Amino acid sequence: MEKLRNLLLYGGAMPDVYRNCRDEIRKENLEKLFFFLTVEIVFLLIALAVCCAVKSLAGGFIAYIIALAGALVLLCTVQSFQNSNIVLSICADSFLGSCYLLSLYLGCFAYPDEPAICFHVVAVVLPMLFTRPAIGNILRTVIYEALFIGCSVTFKDPALVPMDVFNAVLFGLMGCVLSTYYIRVLTDNVVARCKLKVIAETDLNTQIPNRNAYENHMNEYPLRCSNTLSCVYVDVNGLHELNNTKGHNAGDVMLKTVAQEMVRQFGIKDSYRIGGDEFVAFVVDEPPRTVRERMSQLVANVEANGYSVAVGCATCSAGGIQLEALIKQAESRMYDDKEEHYRRRGIPHG
Repeated sequence: MEKLRNLLLYGGAMPDVYRNCRDEIRKENLEKLFFFLTVEIVFLLIALAVCCAVKSLAGGFIAYIIALAGALVLLCTVQSFQNSNIVLSICADSFLGSCYLLSLYLGCFAYPDEPAICFHVVAVVLPMLFTRPAIGNILRTVIYEALFIGCSVTFKDPALVPMDVFNAVLFGLMGCVLSTYYIRVLTDNVVARCKLKVIAETDLNTQIPNRNAYENHMNEYPLRCSNTLSCVYVDVNGLHELNNTKGHNAGDVMLKTVAQEMVRQFGIKDSYRIGGDEFVAFVVDEPPRTVRERMSQLVANVEANGYSVAVGCATCSAGGIQLEALIKQAESRMYDDKEEHYRRRGIPHG
C-alpha cells in the first residue's frame, strides 16, 4: 500500500525526497507551461486560418477564438506571477481544462456527426505533460471522460455513441496507466538531478552550500527582498595555524563548528562556505540591528567553543542593490575586524 500511495502521490519517490525536489519540479513545470501555451497559441492561430479558408471546418471558429483568448490570458498571468506556486498550479489546471473542453466541444457540438478522435488523443496526451501527482491526473481524466460520455450520449449522432463511449473508456484507462508510468519516469529524473545538484552545491566537510551554490544563487537575493538585503562576511581566525600545529582534522572541526553557527543564525539555505576559511550569509528583509545581533551571537557562540572569527556586514535598501558592491563592503569590514583581532593580540598580520 505504501508503494501504491507513493506512486500516486509522489511519482514513486519517498515523500521527503519528493518534497526536497519541489523547487526543481516547479521550475520544470513553469518552463513546460510557457512552452505549451506558446505552442497552443501558434496552433490555434493556424486553426483559425484554416477555418476561414475551409467553410466545412468553420464550426470550430468561435471555440478557437475563446481558447486563444484564454491561452493569451494564461501566458500573461504566468509571466507576471512566475514565483507563485498557487498561480502556477491554477494556470496549469486551466491550460489542461481548456484543452479538454475545446476537444470535447469539437467532438460533441461542432462536429456531432464525426467520431471524436481529437478528444481521445487529448485524453491520452494531456496527463503526461507536467510532473504532478498521478492521482490528480487520474481524477481529472475520470471527470472529463465522464463529461464527454454524457455529452456524447445527449448530443451526438446515436450511431456514433457506442464507439465514442467505448473509445472514452479505452483511451481514458490508457491515459491513466501511461501517465502514471510516465510521471514516475519524470519524477525519477528530477530526483536524480536534485541529488546531483546537492552533491555539486554542498561542501563535503561542513555540509552547507559551497561556492558553486553561492555563485548560482547570489543573484536571486536582490529579487527576493522587498525592504533590505544584508550580506554577512565571516573569516575564521587562526585556521592555518591550527592546521600546522594540531593537524587538518582539528581544522576541520573548527570549520564545522563555524558552519553550524552560521546555519543556526542565518539558515542553511542562505549560508555558504565560499573558500577555505571564508563564509558568507545573506539576510533578506531583516533590520540591520537584528542582523548585528545575530552576528554578535555568532561570534559569542564560536568563542564559547574555543575558536575565533572575524565578521563584517553591509546592508542595502531594496530597489537599488549593487550586489558586488554590497559583498565587497561586507568583506572590507570583515578584514578591518580581522586586523583588529590580530592587533589586540599583538600578532603581525597581512
